[in-house]
Amino acid sequence: MEALTEKLTNLLLPISNALNNNKHLTAVKNAMMFTIPFMIVGGIFCLLAQPPVPSTLEPTNFFYSFLLSWKAWATANGGVLLPVFNLTINFIAVYVAFGVAYELAKDYAIDKLAVGFCSLFIFFLTSAAPFTDKTLGTIISCGNLGGVGMFYAIIVAFVVCEIYRFCKVKNFKIKLPEQVPPNVSAPFEALIPFTISTLLFLVLNIISLNVMDSNLCKLIYAIIQPLLSASGSLPSVIMISILLSLFWFMGIHGNNLVGSVLTPITTANLAINAQFIMTGQGSPTPLAGAFMTIFGNWMSYPAMMLVFFLVAKSAQLKSLRKLALVPDLFNINEPLTFGVPIVMNVLLALPIMICNVIMCTAAYLLMDSGIVGSIYISLPFTCPGILNLFLSTGDVKTIFMWLIMFAVDVVILFPFVKMYDKQLLKEENASIDE
Repeated sequence: MEALTEKLTNLLLPISNALNNNKHLTAVKNAMMFTIPFMIVGGIFCLLAQPPVPSTLEPTNFFYSFLLSWKAWATANGGVLLPVFNLTINFIAVYVAFGVAYELAKDYAIDKLAVGFCSLFIFFLTSAAPFTDKTLGTIISCGNLGGVGMFYAIIVAFVVCEIYRFCKVKNFKIKLPEQVPPNVSAPFEALIPFTISTLLFLVLNIISLNVMDSNLCKLIYAIIQPLLSASGSLPSVIMISILLSLFWFMGIHGNNLVGSVLTPITTANLAINAQFIMTGQGSPTPLAGAFMTIFGNWMSYPAMMLVFFLVAKSAQLKSLRKLALVPDLFNINEPLTFGVPIVMNVLLALPIMICNVIMCTAAYLLMDSGIVGSIYISLPFTCPGILNLFLSTGDVKTIFMWLIMFAVDVVILFPFVKMYDKQLLKEENASIDE
C-alpha cells in the first residue's frame, strides 16, 4: 500500500504541479468558467426550440399531447428562441477569445481590457468571413464563431497577449508626457502591440486565403480536427477516466486539474452537438459537456452511498451516510472523498475507478452507435446525475441506461464496501475494548 502510494505520488505530483503552474492553461480554465452561464442558457433555449418529440408521435395520451403542444409552440416561437441559442452556444468562441486573453493578461499584469478587445477584434477579422448576398449585400458568416472556432480563439488570445507582454517588457510604446492622465495615455501605449498583432494575423490570413482557400480559423480547425477526433476517442475517454480517479485518490481535485485541458474539448464538442441538433450539420460526439462526470463520480459515488445504507454497521459509515447523503444527491462528493475517506484508500478507490471506466466505456459505445443521444446541453453541476443526463441529451432512453449502469455500480461496489465496513467495525470494537 505504502509503496503503491509513493509510486503514484512520484508519478502524478509533477503532472499536477505542471498543470497548476501553467499560466496559459490556468487562463483557459478560468475563461471557460465564465462561459458556463452562456452554455446553460443557450442549452435551455436549444431544448425549448427543439423539443425531443418524434415526428411520428400521436396524441394518444396526455403526455404525448403535451409534447406535441410543446413542439407546435416551439415552431411558432422559433424567431424568439433561436437568437438566444445563436448568440450563446453558436457564439461561444467569441467569448472565449476575449475571456482567455483577459485572464492571461491579468496573470501577466498587463492591460486586460486592451488585450481582450484586441483578441476579440482579430478573431472576428480572421474567422467571420464576409460574403455577398444579392438581397442583403455584404454580410458576415458566423459559422466559425461557435465550437468550430473555439481552439482558434484560444490561439489568438495567447498570441495577442504574448505580443502585448513582449512590447511591455521591451518598452515598445508611444510615450506621452507624465502629466497626461493614465486613462488617456493607456490607449496610445497599446497602439503599437495592437498594430503588430493586427498586421501579423492579417498577413497570415491573406496567405491562408490565397494558398489554402480558407481563412485562418478554418485552416486551424482543419489541422486540429484529427487531434480532436483522437482526443474524443474511446481510448482517450478511458485514459481520462483513469487519470481523474487517480488524481482524486491522491486527494487532488481531478476535475479542476484535468479540466484545464479537457474543458475546451468538451465545450467545443457540446457546441458542435447542439448545432447538429438544431441544423443537422456535422456529427455528434459522445465526449461532450459533463460526460466524464455524469458516468463517473456522479454515478459511482451515489451508488456507493446506497451500499452504505445496505451494509454499513460501523459507526463511522453510519454517521457519514447521514451527513453526506444530501450533498451527494447534488453531485457534491467531497464529504465522501475526504470523509470515508477514499483518498489514499485503495480498497474503495480501486472499485470506484473500475466503475467509472466501465460506465464511461459503455456510455461512449452506446452514444457513438446512436442507440442513445449524445450530450448537447450544459446544466448546473448540482443537477442530479440521472436528471442531468436526460435533460442534457433529450433522450428518454438515457434514463433506463442510467438506472442499469447505477445497478451495476452497486453490484461492483458491494463487496468492497462490505470489506471496508468490517475493517472499520473491527477497529472500533478494538478501540472500545482498550
